Amino acid sequence: MSVLNSLLLTAIKGLYSLINNYALTIILFTVIIKLLVAPLNLKSRRSTMRMSTLQPKMQELQAKYKDDQEKLNQKMQELYKKEGVSPMGGCLPMIISMVILFAMFYALRTFANEQLVRQFLTFYHHPEMDPHTLVEPFFWIKNLWMPDSPFATFMPDVQSLQMVEYSVWNTVSESLAAAGTIPEALNFTGRDAMMTYINDVVTPFIASDVYAPHIAPVAGLGNLSILGLIRFSIFKEGNGFFVLPLLSMGTQVIMQKMTMSNTQMDANQANSQKTMIYVMLFMSLYFCATYNSAFALYWVVANIYAIAEQIVFNKYFEQQDRKAAKAEEVGI
Repeated sequence: MSVLNSLLLTAIKGLYSLINNYALTIILFTVIIKLLVAPLNLKSRRSTMRMSTLQPKMQELQAKYKDDQEKLNQKMQELYKKEGVSPMGGCLPMIISMVILFAMFYALRTFANEQLVRQFLTFYHHPEMDPHTLVEPFFWIKNLWMPDSPFATFMPDVQSLQMVEYSVWNTVSESLAAAGTIPEALNFTGRDAMMTYINDVVTPFIASDVYAPHIAPVAGLGNLSILGLIRFSIFKEGNGFFVLPLLSMGTQVIMQKMTMSNTQMDANQANSQKTMIYVMLFMSLYFCATYNSAFALYWVVANIYAIAEQIVFNKYFEQQDRKAAKAEEVGI
């Protein structure tokens, strides 16, 4: 997985060097990735549709050989071979999509950590700067590398910086020092050294009059809680309005319901698919609401593309069916 993460990260950075806008880079990169796997999705969709048309025959075999599992398996395999389908034909694209999803998550998290460290170190050494000039905005989102949420600050806070690996601090500071942005690079030997720096340098600076106003909560809304378990604050300069997390959930539901409507399922399969919808809804909300907006943008664009792709595939298969029906009428 680490190799794939590195490849995706390198590709994103290379595309950014041409576009010079991270949001557009992520959107375009998402479309490119989806176009590359589109032929496989088309083949999988065709296999899934064929499997659906075989449901009546499969049910007949299941009823006929319900007391002989070995014979049932043999007859089912013969049916698959005769019709030229595979019961696993629709799984590969799903597996590939999940692998790419998690690889993008780790790649964009790595990229986000680099950007947050870059923003903090630059502002720390140049406090006279307007911090808004250091972040990457996207419409209503002030900083693409923080969550799209009024419960998130637009500048990195102590918690987000604590989650960054010490090696990232070293690498980013080296590049900033080489560019003359900061006087010297950091040289952490491990996480303990990084945490000492965060406690002695980062935390006091974030609490200072220079930094604190940019991450200040709304008066009276700075220490809210749900049942005393989940604590959160609403910030004056929140990083967004929770749009991408909500869009991720909405597009996820539409996409999976379209998949269900295009596939004939028995009761057990339908229940499994509904369970999967709830699982993916929770995943989309959790990851898109708590991690960087760049990944949430990827998730939403990927879902929108998948919805559009299903519509195009449906039209294509309808056209193919009409042609086949017409050819059958004239005896071809």
